[in-house]
Amino acid sequence: MPRKKVNWELEWFKIHNPPEQFYFKFGKTVLLSNNLFHTPTVTTNSVLSTKVVEKIFDWESANKISKKRNFEWLDIIKPIVDLLDIPKEKRKELFKYYKETQQVKLEQSIEAIKKAEANLYNDNVVLPHLLEPLKIYKAIYQLALDYFFKRETGENQLLYDLLIPLKEKMEDKDFSQYKIKSSIDDLMERFDYDSTSVGQSIYKYVKKPYFPKKILKMIDEADEHPYEPIYSVINKHLSK
Repeated sequence: MPRKKVNWELEWFKIHNPPEQFYFKFGKTVLLSNNLFHTPTVTTNSVLSTKVVEKIFDWESANKISKKRNFEWLDIIKPIVDLLDIPKEKRKELFKYYKETQQVKLEQSIEAIKKAEANLYNDNVVLPHLLEPLKIYKAIYQLALDYFFKRETGENQLLYDLLIPLKEKMEDKDFSQYKIKSSIDDLMERFDYDSTSVGQSIYKYVKKPYFPKKILKMIDEADEHPYEPIYSVINKHLSK
């Protein structure tokens, strides 16, 4: 029999966060997210060491990456650096804690909303104007839960969302896909990251059905639907 899923924020840190927020700490490293569809940032050192800065500058030079200001690329790479020091198995473990915690919070939140709906619309009480925001939250939470069920648990899952700004900035500079992939792989190698072909993997990630930007775009389009409420459009999407 599989064990019962656990909200690790509550279990270890006694924190009651809503699904939109996530906090986890091990040693000096903090995982933090304030977005339901974005994996947490990973921070150990608030200030980059001189050695790290030199590595990034060397990476720019070796890959012929131009810049308009000195820290242009460093600012984008900074959020990635601390995660690169965490071993593969620990990264997978941390992502499992994140995924499991979010699933538990979403399931509990959905059930709580269903109970609230029953209290607001029954034989004795009819308050439809209070139901509307609850229906929206419930639909988005169900969408997020579906997202977490589909999301794979792997060694690079915490890295992908942090790498997207770097990939997109390179695309804005009209770098070829080959150069973007090879530059990202070279960056990983310079920091002794223990996974390979990350550049290729990031392109596969953006095609996944659970890629956050795809989900957020669908929510925005549902919100702009001319005839149906947002929760109705999302529920139809989930039923497909």
